[in-house]
Amino acid sequence: MEPYRLLFPLGVAYAIAGALVWTVAALGWMPYPGPLHRALMIQGFEQSFVVGFLLTALPGLTHSERCRPAELAAGFAAMAAFGVFAFGGWLLGAQIAGLAALLTLVVAAARRLGRRAPGPAEELLFVAFGLLAGLAGGALLAAQAAGAPAWGPPRFAERLLSLGMVLSLVLGVGGLLVPTFAGMRGPLVIPGVAGPHERGPRRALYLSLIAVFVAAFTAEFLGRAVPGALLRAAAASALGLLVWKLFRLPGRRALSSFAMWGAGWLVIAGLWWVAADPARPMAGLHVVFLGGFGLLTFAIATRVVVAHGGHGIAAEPVVLGPGVVTLLALGLIARLWADFQPAVATMLLGASGALWAAGWALWGWRALPRIARTAPPPRPAPAPIPVASITHASPRRG
Repeated sequence: MEPYRLLFPLGVAYAIAGALVWTVAALGWMPYPGPLHRALMIQGFEQSFVVGFLLTALPGLTHSERCRPAELAAGFAAMAAFGVFAFGGWLLGAQIAGLAALLTLVVAAARRLGRRAPGPAEELLFVAFGLLAGLAGGALLAAQAAGAPAWGPPRFAERLLSLGMVLSLVLGVGGLLVPTFAGMRGPLVIPGVAGPHERGPRRALYLSLIAVFVAAFTAEFLGRAVPGALLRAAAASALGLLVWKLFRLPGRRALSSFAMWGAGWLVIAGLWWVAADPARPMAGLHVVFLGGFGLLTFAIATRVVVAHGGHGIAAEPVVLGPGVVTLLALGLIARLWADFQPAVATMLLGASGALWAAGWALWGWRALPRIARTAPPPRPAPAPIPVASITHASPRRG
């Protein structure tokens, strides 16, 4: 079984649950759900899609063996256990389960990298950096759950997961896939830097940008939040403009293509918002998380479902339709409005959660039947009858 068939539905469940906790809290049925919301959205929702996508795609990206049953079992069991422990209030168990899922990815990637020539795409450097950041963040959260004092400024460990792991994976894998999926002209060219098969300049650029991301986290750890945010926004903008080629419109005129393109712009805009408005960083971060990460997850997951399930690209607009994107946009608007209207913030947070959950429920309703089954191969067309056999056939004698 392909990993996405188990882990994408789990990710949908976490997306809905992680958003609806705000709706339930707005109705007065539970206390402040902030920590549970953050855990379910980053370590539940996004991490389930990350594990499902990478276990599915790594064999193709590294030209190596398919996902082993033991790898899938370990990744799925860890992600499912995370949710059980998170809802049960056992934070240490949840963090250990999240770490186990990431370690499964690290082992799976290490088993496949370096065994083939030519080597894997240089964009996988961001996968390596993202997984290291995720392991560091998960380890810090586990230590805190075990009673150790927090290390670094508030939520620094969570940022290693959201702005370290997830952002790096989004930018790196997106740079490899989005220009091709969206039909950009010269998808593998980095203008002014590298041609399609030039590894040296590409690697130098990526290592330089990873160094900038490290500098951003270093600045934030030292209490310099604004310089850190500026460095991160600048590095992400370089990747978005040069590698994703966001300055061009998608060549493939389809909603999924514009969703990927729009996701890139939302990530960049949100990161610059955080740098420009340090008094309200959560507004900009939700542009990144709900808008950029959410929209890109919709689009890439849709492509995986229809392509790996043999349903054909024609099924994309059925799974990812205007209704799904509209619900996500309305959820984002309500969440941003809450930051500027504190008097009705609780109501708006509840509405935002309900809209986001509805968007993922709609996507799941359309995607799950295609996740559950593989489309049958197309039936071959009947062979045409030769014209000569009709025009030159002997008349029947009665």
